[in-house]
Amino acid sequence: MKTKIFLSVVLSLASLHAEPVQGVVFPLKTVQVSSPVLQEVITEVLVEEGAEVREGQIIVQLRNERETLDVELSKKLIELKQFIARGQEKLFKEKMGSEEKALEAKTDLELARLQQSAKEIALKEKTIRAPISGVVVKKYKEAGEAIDRAEKLVDIVNIESVYVQFYLPPGMRKSVQQDQPVRVRILDLEGAEFEGKMTFIDPRNDAASGLVRVKVQIDNKDRRIKPGMKGSAEFGK
Repeated sequence: MKTKIFLSVVLSLASLHAEPVQGVVFPLKTVQVSSPVLQEVITEVLVEEGAEVREGQIIVQLRNERETLDVELSKKLIELKQFIARGQEKLFKEKMGSEEKALEAKTDLELARLQQSAKEIALKEKTIRAPISGVVVKKYKEAGEAIDRAEKLVDIVNIESVYVQFYLPPGMRKSVQQDQPVRVRILDLEGAEFEGKMTFIDPRNDAASGLVRVKVQIDNKDRRIKPGMKGSAEFGK
């Protein structure tokens, strides 16, 4: 009798574990692009919401006249420093000048080059590029508006790969493992099934619910699956 009861409990648990668990779809990559500089004015926003962008594409241009001029001045200064350094080096080799003067001119040239590099970085920061390929889903600023460091400019998401986040009962933890294949039904696509892979198992149980958070990643090159859709999968088989 005890054996029958034990088997009945085991079968009941197996049946429970095989029940589908529902989750929510998220984009694999979401980037919030912010201003890297202090207190500047936007001259042009080159994208609109819904626009597709490529990694490295210019999306926002900040005012940069001063930085452009600084770089040009630095180039002219380096030309002068190079001329002086060559002259002092020649005089030293011909025993007509001191080593100290030659070294000083060479050091001045190196410092000018470092200053130019710093000015080129400052100029580069005024041109803001997309850090990832994807779709612009939110635009926060328009041309003519002032911007400060860390202020939001645009949000970009890439949904060519998505993940479905599930919360499992702690008893299911032993039934899942990293990289295991998982078939996910997307309920908003009439239950269409997609092959996914377990990419994350939270080592913690959620403090409030006691559940285990897991992520199943799915390739989505055709972008058929959208963030916010509901997914369903069975983890206890």
